This record gives sequence, structure tokens and C-alpha cells, in this order.
Amino acid sequence: MAQYSTLPAVEQQPVKAHLSTPAPTMDPLGKYTLKHQGAFSAVEAIVAKEDGLTSLKAVGRAMVTMHNNVDLRVELEGGMGQACCRCCCAGSSAFLTHFFIKPELPPGTRGDVLLAPSVPGETILLHLQGSGDDWIMQKGAFLACDPEIEIGVHTQGVVTGCFGGEGIFVLRASGRGRLLVSSFGSIIRYDLGPGEVRKIDNGALVAWQSHMDYTVGKASRSLFATIFSSEGFVTRFTGPGTVFAQTRTVKGLADAIAPYLPYQSAGGDGGAGADAGAGSG
Repeated sequence: MAQYSTLPAVEQQPVKAHLSTPAPTMDPLGKYTLKHQGAFSAVEAIVAKEDGLTSLKAVGRAMVTMHNNVDLRVELEGGMGQACCRCCCAGSSAFLTHFFIKPELPPGTRGDVLLAPSVPGETILLHLQGSGDDWIMQKGAFLACDPEIEIGVHTQGVVTGCFGGEGIFVLRASGRGRLLVSSFGSIIRYDLGPGEVRKIDNGALVAWQSHMDYTVGKASRSLFATIFSSEGFVTRFTGPGTVFAQTRTVKGLADAIAPYLPYQSAGGDGGAGADAGAGSG
């Protein structure tokens, strides 16, 4: 059984993606500060030779800047099996980057790391309370976490995996500590009561509590409406529990700009056909 260092008990905090109060209130314990709000979010994380601040781990390429007091190393999270499954099946990295204060520096030394997601979107901080408070995350949603949090793989059913858009394997965060989750676009929170149901577009999922019941199905009972509305399949969540959705999808962006890209012919002549067509007009 994994061991976790003791952290002060904290109450689940409101989502701070749309902040109406100063950014430092994102984390009452002071380790994480939202330095930039909105679509181009950035989070500053403090590491120090102090309890609760010793290190943090993040997905690759999340670091924007870091203090000279800080060093880093990469580790296979959860061993070779979990790491390979996370990389090959869950669309994440086999290695996580660990940030810490250089060993030769004296106790009490502090440093900071600026983190940002790879796509424009918001970032939220979740407080995991230990056993039974796991979170499931879509591909690309994990940004960083305390060292006490384990980032593993969650296996969905075959039907859910094949039609849900996320695949059979998704990421699962467990343990006791803080977790940073990011999105493409804005993050919207839904707190579902017992028996309450909400359908969410498969591409709009960000994260949800692991105890929630969810199934994948058509957006409408009408096959005609499902096909011609282009809504396709959705994930049907049943409360109680909390689920986060994002307002934009990478696929949606790709579909929107695809008509404006140069035409690539089978012969590999690049955009010649498109350029010729534009010139003839």
C-alpha cells in the first residue's frame, strides 16, 4: 500500500477557474498560486525544504520557468507496467517530471516553478482527501500534483472506451494532496445530486469523481437527430458527484480550420491546387 506524508486537512475548495477573488486564494496552503487567469492560465508552484512543500511532479513540458534553486529529475510513475500503459494506452507520458530544491542547499531554501498547459485553457486545483476520493481525467487534463498523489491508469468498459472517445484507458489520480487539472477552453463545474443525470459531449470531458456511474450512448433517442445534429455519442453521468467539462475541443478546432488549409493532393504537390484555384478567381 502506498504511503503518503501527512498534509494538513483542508476542506474541498470552490473552483477557482473563474476567480472573483485574488488569485492567491486558489490554494489556502500557499503552495500553488494562479498567476494568470482565463484561457492562458499559468500556475506558480512553491518548492522548499519544508514539510508539505518538498517537491511536486508534473507532466512533461509543463514547466515554463523555474528558480535557480530548483532542480528536476524524471521518473517512471508507478513502475514500468503502469508507465507504459499510461503512455501507450492513456495518451499521457510514461515519465513525470519531479521538481525539488537542490540537495546541497540549506534547510528552509525556497524556489518556484511556473507551470502552464500545452493548449489555451483554464486550470483548477482539486484537493484529494485520500481513500475513496479518486478522480478520473481525460487525455491531456493532468498538469501537476503533490508528490503524494499517484497518477495511474483506469480501465473503462469496452463499449465505453470504444464509443466514449477517450479509449479504454484513462488517467486516475489517487492519494491525499493537491491536483492541478487543465482544459482546452473554459472549465464548467457540475455538482449532481443523487439520481440527477447530465449528458456531456465526449470531447468536452475534463475530470470526474471515480465513484460516479456513467455510460455512453446517443445524444438523442432519435437516430435521425443524433446523425444530423452531429452530436454523436455523449457520456451520461448519474449523481451524486462532481464532473468538470470544457467549452472547447481540439477536434472542434481542427474541424473549424481544416477548410482553410492548403489542399494536399495525392501526388504530394502541396497547396498547388489550392493556389491555382485561388489565382483563377
